[in-house]
Formats: sequence, C-alpha cells, structure tokens
Amino acid sequence: MEDRPAISARRFETFVRWSTYGAVSTPLAPLLAAATGPDRPATAAHLAVLVMAAALTLALVTGNILISRRNLDVLTGHPRPLPAGAVIAWGSTLAALLATTFANPVPAMSVTAATAIGSAAASFVPALDARRTLHLNAAILVLALPLTTVTDLPLLLVGTAVISVVLWSCWSSAWTLRVLRELQRAHRDRAALTLANERLRISRDLHDVFGRTLATIAIKSELASELARRGNGERAADEITAVRRLAEEAGGEVRRVVRGELRTTWEGEISGARSLLGSAGIRCTVTGDPVPEECAEALAHVVREGVTNILRHSAATQVTLTTVGRDGGIHLTITNDGADPAEPAATDPGPGGTGLHAMSERIRALGGHLTTRRDADRFRLQATVPLPRKDHA
Repeated sequence: MEDRPAISARRFETFVRWSTYGAVSTPLAPLLAAATGPDRPATAAHLAVLVMAAALTLALVTGNILISRRNLDVLTGHPRPLPAGAVIAWGSTLAALLATTFANPVPAMSVTAATAIGSAAASFVPALDARRTLHLNAAILVLALPLTTVTDLPLLLVGTAVISVVLWSCWSSAWTLRVLRELQRAHRDRAALTLANERLRISRDLHDVFGRTLATIAIKSELASELARRGNGERAADEITAVRRLAEEAGGEVRRVVRGELRTTWEGEISGARSLLGSAGIRCTVTGDPVPEECAEALAHVVREGVTNILRHSAATQVTLTTVGRDGGIHLTITNDGADPAEPAATDPGPGGTGLHAMSERIRALGGHLTTRRDADRFRLQATVPLPRKDHA
C-alpha cells in the first residue's frame, strides 16, 4: 500500500484561504440583515447612513482579505509585500465604519460594528500563535467594556461572542494547516531517511558479500597460476572453474542484495570461513558456546569481515574463532598468527579500515562493542553483543 498523506497541504491550504476570506467578510451579513429586516431604516437620513456603512463595509472586507492573504502567505513561507498606505487606508476605513454604525439607531448595526472589529483582528490571526491570539481576543473584549454605556448589553454580548468565534475559527484553520505542513515535511524527511538507509544497507551488504567473494577469487586465481607454473594443469583448470562459478554466484548475490533478500546466518558464515581459509592453506579452529539466534546475524557479519581481512592483510597459518556467553552477552574472538610484529599495536578499529569501522558502528547500534589488539605476531579481533532482555509477565 502506498504510504502518502491522505490530503495534500496545497488542497487544504485552498480550503483555509477561502474559509478565512469568508470569516473576515462576516460584517456583510449583519449589514444585510439591518437593510432587509423589520427594523430597517424608515427615513432618508437613516438610509443614507446605511448606504455609507455598506460602502465602508465593502472597503473594509476588501482590506481584510488582502491582509489575511498576506498573513497566510507568511504561514506558507511566501510573504507578499503590503504597502503601508494600504494599511493606513484600511485602518481609517474601520474607524469610519465604527463611527457610522453608532450614528445609526438600527439595533443590528451594533452587531455590524462587533463583526467589523472581529474580522479586522482575524485578518492578522493566521500569522499569530495561540498565546498572541488569546491576548488579542482579551484586548478586544477589554476595549469593548466602555460600550456598555452606549449600547444594549445583550447585543454587546452577542457582538463580543461573534468576535471570539471569528478570531478562533481563523486561528484553528491556520493552526491545522501549519500542523499538516509540518506532517508533510516530516513525511518527506522520513522518505529521504528511508532512502538513505536503504542505500547504506545496499553498500554495506555489497561490501560484506563481495569483500569475501573477491578475496576468494584472488586466492583461487593465485593458486591456479601457481599450479599452472608447476605443470599441474588439471588442478589449475579446476581452480579456474571454481573462479568462474564464484563469478556466476556473485551475480545472483547482487540481485539478492538489491532486493533485500540476502540473509546472513552463523552456520553459513562459519562454514564459508572454514572453506575459504582451507583454500588458502590456513587452519581454522572453531570452539566455544553456541550462538543464540538473537546475536547470530551480527556476529556472522563480524566473522565475514574478520576472515576477509585475514586473507587480505595477513600471512596467517592458524585462525581460531571462539565464542563465550557471559555477563548477559556473547563474546566472539577471532585470533590469527599472521600479524606483522614491526607494526604498532592497535586497541581499537581506526577510521582507516572502512570494513571494521562500519562493523564497529553496526555492533554499537546493538549495544555492543568491537576492539582489535596486536601482540607480537598475534592479532585479535573481539566483538561483544548483549543478549536482548526478556520481559517477564
């Protein structure tokens, strides 16, 4: 099943924009009610005031839409410049509309004034957080208290309720859009991280698989060359056939690595290590405790990398693999007698060897550790992997 968001941020942004434009246009509704209701103006003077209020309301709503669009652009990361003159004209329109509504005795005009204040404040809400929106709402309510002396208290309560509803409806829509955009950014980051992890897995598996395969091909090719020089053509032909078979198997391993079908097992790696070391004339001894399934794959990778390094970088004649279970973990030790005594001793896999460095990171990710040590002609690779804790009911 495809893993993608159920709704795109762009589609929801369109919804938020138009719902916000509708919210900041609310002064038109009570004005229309005042013009068509039972208390509509009866005199020419009152009708002229109502016409003037209608013109100012249209101008205010236009300014509200422009300002809310700019603040929504801030939310989406693409702000547009807003001329200072337009803001001043918008504020003057709001002041003129409030003066006009209070000059008209029609009751519904008080609600028009309240919605005008609320819609103007709501134009800024998309760019505000919850705390600033709460402060804005409280400031408007405080400024509305003196109006109790010049208007009916029920109408004032309705007006302040309308202001709060408009403010928080706009804020909730903008907040939802902000959360959706953050979720989609997280979705893209997760997809990029998944891709990076898959690339890392493929490169690591290719290194693990072909490090040993190429080392085996090199040994068998060298052996075939030596046999040919000694005149043993039949055995040399057998080794060349084995090299060809390894090359064919490598193609299948590439496909399994890319598909994620390659599985490393402890028994398979031990068997491969015995065979590979035996082909190079190196004795291999495996001793110790059985390896639990929980630690088998990680330690099998250590065996593969350790044996590959022995074949590439040492002149070993004897290799010992030992596993010991103690202190809540499995300890693997790979020892060989092919180290160069002239080289300085090492106690930790340095950054120079990418194979051991990557193996050390893999073991650390499981809570374990990997170290190396050289004593005279002995080189020891030690890996410790903790056993998973079992929860007891």
